[in-house]
Amino acid sequence: MTEAKRIIDEAIEKYSPTKIFCLFSGGNDSQVVTHSVMEAYKHLSPEVVHIDTGIGIPETQQFVIDTCEKYNWPLKIYRASENTKADGTPDPMIYDDIVIANGFPGPGAHRIMYSKLKQRQVRRLVRENKKNWKDRILLISGVRQQESKRRMGTTEECFRDGAQVWVAPMLYMSSTDQSSYMSENNLTVNPVKAKLCMSGECLCGAFAHEGELKEIKFWYPEVAERIERLQEKVKAAGHGGSWEKSKWKAKAKVSKAGPLCTTCDARYDAAIMV
Repeated sequence: MTEAKRIIDEAIEKYSPTKIFCLFSGGNDSQVVTHSVMEAYKHLSPEVVHIDTGIGIPETQQFVIDTCEKYNWPLKIYRASENTKADGTPDPMIYDDIVIANGFPGPGAHRIMYSKLKQRQVRRLVRENKKNWKDRILLISGVRQQESKRRMGTTEECFRDGAQVWVAPMLYMSSTDQSSYMSENNLTVNPVKAKLCMSGECLCGAFAHEGELKEIKFWYPEVAERIERLQEKVKAAGHGGSWEKSKWKAKAKVSKAGPLCTTCDARYDAAIMV
């Protein structure tokens, strides 16, 4: 964890953040980085943030809540359904409404879904915690280079986007190191991750593969049934395709989203090879 500490310390020294937030999706990477930061930087009062996209497996969010309660970590949940504009005007981002209006997203619409369901919540988080124009908010993600070939040599340890300062302390951590850290610190794997090999916190479908809905239905039938009902509504609205196979016109281009869609970037790699 020496490299991780170096990356965080350099970011803190350079930007003097007024707030530090760990983005905890429920996956192994985000849990490892959250645990390490919350334990090593208690003196800076970091907090945990989970984004509720409105289309995920409920057990994952409950896992995040339970984990934070276990370690007494302060947790904020930002819900896309409670989104507001910069002036405070309600501007809810409802997944069902989005796909009924446009159809299910394919790879080309990934950036759009990321913007609506996640990015806007990050901006809301920053707005609510930024007191002065020069304040910097440290946002810590669990992204690792090994997650995606496309990330190799392109992901930065730290980068600034306005008041947002994104930090990737685990950038160079291997899968073996990750597993070792979890074992040494008795971290529990999210049951959803164990069953589906993904955190399940966002099921927007941009990179859904054939048979994925069947897998979800085996373990989480209520979630699958919700998607199946939504498919009928999308079809009735005049859109072709399905959750696993989009007809969204943007599908011809595969778009990379942002730092909170780490598992989707691995699917990005697969999509650009097709």
